[in-house]
Amino acid sequence: MRTPTNVFALQARFLAVISHELRTPLTTIASFTESLDTDDLAPAERSVALAAVRRNTERMLALVEDLMVVSRLQTGDLELWPTTVDPAALIGEVAELLASREPYTAATVHAQPGPPVSADAPLLRDLFYAVVGTVASGAADRCAVVEAEGDDAGWRITVTARQAEQLTNELLMAGMLADPDPPHRRRSTALWMLLAEAIATRHGGSVTLTFDPETGAGAEIRLPLSIPPD
Repeated sequence: MRTPTNVFALQARFLAVISHELRTPLTTIASFTESLDTDDLAPAERSVALAAVRRNTERMLALVEDLMVVSRLQTGDLELWPTTVDPAALIGEVAELLASREPYTAATVHAQPGPPVSADAPLLRDLFYAVVGTVASGAADRCAVVEAEGDDAGWRITVTARQAEQLTNELLMAGMLADPDPPHRRRSTALWMLLAEAIATRHGGSVTLTFDPETGAGAEIRLPLSIPPD
């Protein structure tokens, strides 16, 4: 069950992410719009400016859609479609998906057999992809190790990377200025992790950033076996 403290903390981060995420495309659009309002631009320069305005407008539309999903997850307005999910198998699928989409990023999975969970499978896949992808992409060797085990109390999934800086909210926010690369990871690291935390919280679980000098930086995911009633 979500606690008020968790909800308030998530809302505070949500507002911080909104302000940072909107600033870059809005600034770009304002700058190029101002340049378009002159007669001094050559045709080629005008095409570049229009393309930049169009690209950042599309980015803002996608951003608003993502933020609406996070908001609805926070408030409980987004209806979940729970099915029986094997977390170990789903994490394995996510590692393969990550490798196919991002060839220079890898995740080694060590998952013990455990009880299935009742969860919204597509959202859970997004949760695992967000956390594993963020931790791996933040490491110098772009590699992460995933350990997963479940029992009657639920599942504990740890994602660590030895060659990574300690992940903090400040570090995640600092990575928000550049366009995500590759394009399908249009979300910044901060938005990826905000989405992951919102999904986990909606399922009665949590995502916590971790750091240990021996194992490296990472995150811990906790999931109950079933979604708590609202």
